[in-house]
Amino acid sequence: MLHLLIVTILVVALTVYFVCDSRDKSMVHWRSIETPNGDKFPDFSFSGYRNSEVSLPTVNTAAITLSFPNKSYNDIRPLIQKAIDSVASSGGGVVELPSGSFPISAGIQLRSHVTVRGSKTGETTLILKGQSSKPVFTLGSVGNASKATFGAKAAIIDNYVPIGSSIVNIQSNTGLSVNQTVYISRAATESWIKSNGMGDLVRDGTAQTWITANKNIMSPNVIKAIEGTKLTLQIPLTDALYSKYMSPQVWAYTPPGLYSEMGLQNLRIQVPNTCSGASLSNDTCNFAAVKFPAWTVDSWARGLKLEGFNRFFDVDTDASRITIQEVEMNRNQDIEGRALPIDILLQGSQVLVQDCKQVGLPTARCFSVATDSLAAGPNTVIRHSTMSDVQTIYPHERWAHGLLVEMTSVPTLFVNRASNGTGHGWAINAGVGWNLRGEAIVQSPPLGVNWCIGCGGTNGASGNGTFVRPDKKVKPESLFAAQREARGLH
Repeated sequence: MLHLLIVTILVVALTVYFVCDSRDKSMVHWRSIETPNGDKFPDFSFSGYRNSEVSLPTVNTAAITLSFPNKSYNDIRPLIQKAIDSVASSGGGVVELPSGSFPISAGIQLRSHVTVRGSKTGETTLILKGQSSKPVFTLGSVGNASKATFGAKAAIIDNYVPIGSSIVNIQSNTGLSVNQTVYISRAATESWIKSNGMGDLVRDGTAQTWITANKNIMSPNVIKAIEGTKLTLQIPLTDALYSKYMSPQVWAYTPPGLYSEMGLQNLRIQVPNTCSGASLSNDTCNFAAVKFPAWTVDSWARGLKLEGFNRFFDVDTDASRITIQEVEMNRNQDIEGRALPIDILLQGSQVLVQDCKQVGLPTARCFSVATDSLAAGPNTVIRHSTMSDVQTIYPHERWAHGLLVEMTSVPTLFVNRASNGTGHGWAINAGVGWNLRGEAIVQSPPLGVNWCIGCGGTNGASGNGTFVRPDKKVKPESLFAAQREARGLH
């Protein structure tokens, strides 16, 4: 018994040492944080343009510099679209708009290798005619309903593959190859749903469906290496794979056609007849100012000032490697009723939202950043700011997985939303809060885990999630930066 006690004390002491350095109490060894099942943090450094391996492009010379000498222009959208199409057909480049204020209608489509930017010598303001009945700018295909073409499928034979793992063992590698795009697929079985406590949601006497039984949860990835029946994935998993509850598989696929290398920057876009505060059922006011549709990759929005929208950004499922950076969003009217709008909606994967802020009414309630149903990470939010505690970072519904929120005082909630909405239930798994100075509510689902490291600030941290050094700021200051450095990036 004495020997067992000594071993136990030694293991606990070593664990504390490796997680929190005894020489520097604020230093957290993030790679040593692990659940009993072996779950570790997802690698969030893959979030962003080109997986954050390079900086956003900077092009000093414009391919076309537009001018609008005739002040009687009623709508400059056709002129901008014509310039975009011309630059795209000649191989790409920058369309630069002049300084000044100009009327515009929604519905501009960017094409691959084209950036639209405001003037370098003064502010460019686009004033929306009417309301946002469609996105003002779509970076990629408008109304693209194309689907991926599926190839080989291989069963994953591991009993359990933890969050953060890059290796899966499969039944057969036939039809698979290095650099192949794949989905990691697993069915939301009735057993898995019930084991997460989501089988009996009821609201107002009506049963709700959290996730339809046997619906496939899909996470995009790339095969990095193949050794027999062992696959190494480019991006570590953002969700665990349980053979007990689901039948995980690798599905090879080919995208229908990608739009890439598109940018939108240094513009002010206003809706004078504001859409902020419109009911979510309003058909003419709930389109985003900027949309990244499916199959848009390696693209960005930077240095925008957006005012009067009810939705500012949409990043759709199958959009990936997107950066939204240094954007101001002005929500200038509060919404009526309980259903809250969303500033930035993340449905895609490998998205980086960095140094953005909500600068509108402090009383204008909203989810400032939210993930949607089954949104597959890694996705990252860094140094986000809002005007008050009624504007939150709040995964919205149905088992999104792999979200990092760090270095912010915005209230952050990784929680079970239970019967809210249409039965949103567990909204996030494999979420990580890092150095959060605002309120942090972090709960872990029965078959998952959410973490909070250095969280709570003056408002404290709560929930049954995994906490390390709550109410204390930790080092490294940024988990995202530390993971980039671990990949050899600087």
